[in-house]
Amino acid sequence: MARSFASLPPGGGSELALSVERAFREAVVLDRLGALWSLILAKCLLAQWAIATYAIPVSGLLYVWSLTLVMAALATALYLRASRIPLSVIPATRRVSGAVLLALLIAAGFVLYARFALDAFGPAVASCLCAALAGAWSLSRAAIRRAWEPLAGALLWWGLAGTALRAPDADAALWNGLGWLLASALPSFALSMRPMRARAEQD
Repeated sequence: MARSFASLPPGGGSELALSVERAFREAVVLDRLGALWSLILAKCLLAQWAIATYAIPVSGLLYVWSLTLVMAALATALYLRASRIPLSVIPATRRVSGAVLLALLIAAGFVLYARFALDAFGPAVASCLCAALAGAWSLSRAAIRRAWEPLAGALLWWGLAGTALRAPDADAALWNGLGWLLASALPSFALSMRPMRARAEQD
């Protein structure tokens, strides 16, 4: 019987299988890392809000932010090394999303600089602007990945941005913490399950 035009050349099956396996592993690893970092930010913000609200005699900068971010960065480096994810093989879609994320982080940096260094506006406005930027990031992920989970996160982020703008300044960290937990971590975990569900259906 004549070989189909759509069939692979001899010896190409193993290379294709390895490429598919690598792409599957990369998607799962990077989506899980995004979800875990969202949880880390949520934990830091909610802990900082609790320290300020209940007058807990603990230095949030030293015992919450510094220790958490240093340990999380080390754990991320070890996880990427164990997963053997070379940056050169990350797909173009992830490079585009990384560029969008970098731009939004720079914008968030300007917001925080205007808040803490220039005292241009209060915590509520800063919380609102940061939540709106996080919503823009979720919307870009939804467009790039063509997934509904980040879109739901974007809508929730923008709802929290409006809530933060009307809330007292003392609750500014609360709404961003809830945003990273509900609008970022949960959609990211759901998105990380997509390749596993697709693989299970194929098997």
